[in-house]
Amino acid sequence: MAAIVTQHTAYRILPPESDHSGAEYKRTLSHVVMHDKRFEELGGQLLYRLCKTGSCCYHLGVEDDGTHSLRKFDDLKKSFEVLCNLAEEFGAKVVPKVEDEEEENTNTLPSDLPADVRKQAAEIESRGGIVVWLKDEESAPPQNPQTPTKIEASLTDPLICRIIMHLTQVNESKGRERSASLSEVPSEDVFGDRIAASLRILVMGNVDAGKSTLVGALTTNSLDDGRGSCRLKIMKHRHEITSGRTSTVSSHTLGYTPGGQVKVSAHKVRTLTDEELVRGSERLINFTDLCGHEKYLKTTVYGMSAGMGDHSLIVVNARQPPTHMTHQHLNLASSNNIPSIIVLTKIDGCPAHALKNTVKEMKILLRRGDVNRVPFICRTTSDIDECLGKLGRLSPIIETSAVTGQGIDLLHYLLYRLPKRRQHEKKIGRPFEFLLEQVFNVPGVGAVASGFVNAGKLNVGGTIYVGPMDDGSYLKTMVKSAHIARTATGVVKAGQSACLALALSKSDKKKIRRGQVILAEPCEGITEFDAEICVLRGDQTTIRRNYQSYAHILMVRQSVTARKITLIDADGNETVTRILDEPGAENRNHEEGEDDVEGLILRPGCRARVTFTFGKRPEYVRSGMRMLFRDGRVRGVGIIKAVRSGELVKNNLG
Repeated sequence: MAAIVTQHTAYRILPPESDHSGAEYKRTLSHVVMHDKRFEELGGQLLYRLCKTGSCCYHLGVEDDGTHSLRKFDDLKKSFEVLCNLAEEFGAKVVPKVEDEEEENTNTLPSDLPADVRKQAAEIESRGGIVVWLKDEESAPPQNPQTPTKIEASLTDPLICRIIMHLTQVNESKGRERSASLSEVPSEDVFGDRIAASLRILVMGNVDAGKSTLVGALTTNSLDDGRGSCRLKIMKHRHEITSGRTSTVSSHTLGYTPGGQVKVSAHKVRTLTDEELVRGSERLINFTDLCGHEKYLKTTVYGMSAGMGDHSLIVVNARQPPTHMTHQHLNLASSNNIPSIIVLTKIDGCPAHALKNTVKEMKILLRRGDVNRVPFICRTTSDIDECLGKLGRLSPIIETSAVTGQGIDLLHYLLYRLPKRRQHEKKIGRPFEFLLEQVFNVPGVGAVASGFVNAGKLNVGGTIYVGPMDDGSYLKTMVKSAHIARTATGVVKAGQSACLALALSKSDKKKIRRGQVILAEPCEGITEFDAEICVLRGDQTTIRRNYQSYAHILMVRQSVTARKITLIDADGNETVTRILDEPGAENRNHEEGEDDVEGLILRPGCRARVTFTFGKRPEYVRSGMRMLFRDGRVRGVGIIKAVRSGELVKNNLG
C-alpha cells in the first residue's frame, strides 16, 4: 500500500560529538554575523580545537548527536562563508569537501499517485522536507528519539549533502608548534630573540586625558567612536568600564610586522592573544597603562617602579593645560632617567587657542629644572628621525586624535623605531634573578609565580630558592614548567616576563608573596640599606628625625624609617652627618645644612646619603637598585649604595 510517511527523527550519520576530538558539529551558522557575541564564541571553540590537535573538522548540517539536520543547501552555503571568515580571523585556511551520499535502492514517487497525495508531497517539499516513496509502512526507518530536529519525511532516497570543513594552520609546522606548546614542555627557548626586541612603555597622564583610549586605539589599530569604544576593548574590571577610569595597573601588547604594520586579527573582530602576537611580530611593544587619578597615585608609583620601562608616554588632554599630576608624572620619569614622549590627545574639535596654550604650558613644564627636557614638536616622519637619537635630552610632542586618527600613524612610526634602552641580554651571564610580581594557585598545577626575569637564565626542572620569608630564610624548590605569553617554553632569560609553576607544599604556598625573588642561590635578607637620595622640588617636603615613608624598590613595597642622614654635594662628598636617634643630637649646631630642635632637616632640592631601615620584614635589595619614597606624594628618589642584613644591624647596634 502506498503512503507518505511523516517522520520526526533522522538518520545518525556520524558518532556523537566529543569535546576531546578535533571535530565540531553545527546545524547552521547562516544567522551568525561578524562582530557579535556568537561570532566570538565560535572563535573560542575553533581556537580550542586548534590548540588541541592543530586542525579542526567542521560538519555542517549535523546535530550534536550525529544525526542529519536536513537544512537547505543555501543555509549551508551561508554557513560556509561564516566559517571562512572565522578561519581567516584566526589565521587558519579552509579546505572544503562536498560529499554526496546516495542509497543503493533509490525510489521516486510513482506518476500514478492521486492528486491529493501529490499536493501533500508538494507542500512538504516547499517547507524543505524530503518526500520518498515507501511500499510498506513497516519499511519506515527506525526512530531516533535523541535528535532535536523534526524532519517531515523518511530517508530512503534523499540526496544528502554534507559540507565538511577542514580548518588547519596555514603552516603545518605552526600547527605542530601550537599543539606541542600545550601538550609537552620544549627543551629550548621557543621565542629566540623576539622577546629581546620588545619594548616596555609606561603610559602616564592626568585623569581623563585619554590614556586607555589611546592604548586601545594603538593596540587594536582602530578608531574610537567618541564614546570610549577603544578603551572598552582593553578594560577588564566592571567599575573601570562604568566610570571610564583606570584604577589598576594593566598591561597590553602591540605587535609590529617586519614591514612596520600593526599586527591585528583579519577582520578586527577580536584582540589577538599574546601567543599570536609573539609568534607573528618582529617588534613587540608592551604598554603598562597606569592610573591617572591622584587617589590612585600609589598604584601608579608601583607600576612605574616595577614596570621596568624603556620609555614613557605622558598623555595630555589638548583642551586643558597640564595639571600638577602631569608635572608629578614627568618628575617621576625624569628622576628615574626614563625618556618621556608627550602625546597630546583629543585635538579633534579642540579650539586653536586652547591647543596653542597647552603646547606653550607644556614647553614651560619640560624646561623646568626638575624635568630638564627640551621640547621638540613632531609633525612629520623626518622630525621623528631627527629626534630618535637624542631622546635622552629631547621630549617629542605629538598631536593625536583617536577619533579622526590624526597623528596615530606618526605615533606608530615612532614606536616602531624607538631604541631599546634597557639591554637585558647583557645580563644573561649573571646569576638568575626573578622578580616576583604576582602569585596564583592554579587547580591541577599548584603555585604559579608571575614576574620579570631581571638577570640570568633558567631551565625548566632546575632548582631555585624563593624568598626572603619573614625570618629572612629562603624556600628551596623546583620549577615544574614555564610559560611566556601563554606558551610553554623550556628556558626563561633576562628581559622576559614569565610564569613559573613551582613545586611547593600547601603550607609553603601561603608564604609566597609579591616583592619576593626567585634566585639560583639563596642570600641573606636585607633589613637596612644606605641610599643616595634627592628630595624632589615642588612640594613643602621636610625630612627629619624618625622620618617614615613608603619605599618602592622595583617590586618591593614597604615602610622605611630614616636612621642616619649625611648631606652630600654634587660630587657625592660628605658635608654634614646626623644620626637621628643619637642622644643629644638636637643640641648640636653645624655650619652647613639646616638644623632645628629635632636635628638636621632636608628640604626640596637637597642631596643626602640616608640610612633606611625596613619596618616590617627583610627584603631582597642590592646595591645599584633605584628607589623612590613617598608619604602621600612622591618625596624623593635615590640609588642604593650599600645593604646590611639583620645580623649585621644587630651587631652594629649592640
